[in-house]
Amino acid sequence: MTQLLILKEHIQKFYQKYALIINPLFRFLAGCIIFYAANKIVGYNPVLGHNYVIAILSVITVVFPPQIFLFVAAVYVVLHILYVSKYLALVTGVVFTILYLIYIRFLPKHGYVIISMPVLYALNIPYALPILMGIISTPVAIIPVGIGVVVYYMLQTIVSVVSTSTDDVINLYHVVLQQLSSNTQMYSTIIIFSVVLIVVYSIRNREIDFSFEFSILAGSILNMILMFISNFLLDINTNIIHMVTGVIISAVIVCIIQFFRLSLNYAGVENIQFEDEEYYYYVRAVPKTNIAAESKKIKRFNAHHFSEKVSYLEGESVKKFHNAFSLKK
Repeated sequence: MTQLLILKEHIQKFYQKYALIINPLFRFLAGCIIFYAANKIVGYNPVLGHNYVIAILSVITVVFPPQIFLFVAAVYVVLHILYVSKYLALVTGVVFTILYLIYIRFLPKHGYVIISMPVLYALNIPYALPILMGIISTPVAIIPVGIGVVVYYMLQTIVSVVSTSTDDVINLYHVVLQQLSSNTQMYSTIIIFSVVLIVVYSIRNREIDFSFEFSILAGSILNMILMFISNFLLDINTNIIHMVTGVIISAVIVCIIQFFRLSLNYAGVENIQFEDEEYYYYVRAVPKTNIAAESKKIKRFNAHHFSEKVSYLEGESVKKFHNAFSLKK
């Protein structure tokens, strides 16, 4: 554990030293991953799939705030769909606009939450997002998480309809809207993620030891149980091993993030009581676990070599003194 804390200190110091370089680089890589994933999901327009287009759009994510990033990503998806059907692209654009206005109204700084959901689904770890937001945010984060789920299922429906539907191209948007509005799995997923987020948030705010760790464990178990119940009631065929593996990996990822974000020393808990003119306070203080890595370096010299070096320096000093004395005369 001590070595992990020392490693954490080294990483945090490295980040603080090079934050001006790391932050833009991280945003650029995130943009590349998101646009590449979008191209893989709805890559109908071959021009937009070129690497230089993805690189240019990723640079935009570095220059502009997350709100613009979300807007550019939505436009990128709509332009891909436009290559197949202009009516379907129009409907998709309207849905994205409604979701974007809801997002701007409530949580303008959580653009990455919405965009990351389809990517996490592709990696089979979408369960990490509601647990993570319950740890670091408030129940209001249900809104971007829910919007992210809607975006994922909408893209999935579009791909499914375009690849399998035999209807006329003009009528594709009717099929997409019908399937999306009747997708009970999407609604159940939004409800499950919302419940998990609230439970994780409630437990991590309790005045108990290891509240963050317990909340991650409880959120993961609750996620699996609710998913099992939902799939059974909705008669959805799901690979159980695939789902359980995704939940476990999601819990591990959230634990790693929590460790680097905030690690507490519950052995040093202090209960403080004080009062002012109006209230009497009971405060429970939990210290953070920080171990400063050794920064001093001790260089050892050979004793014989060291004595010769000292003698040589003393001789040089005597010569300089005699020279200076003779010049004065």
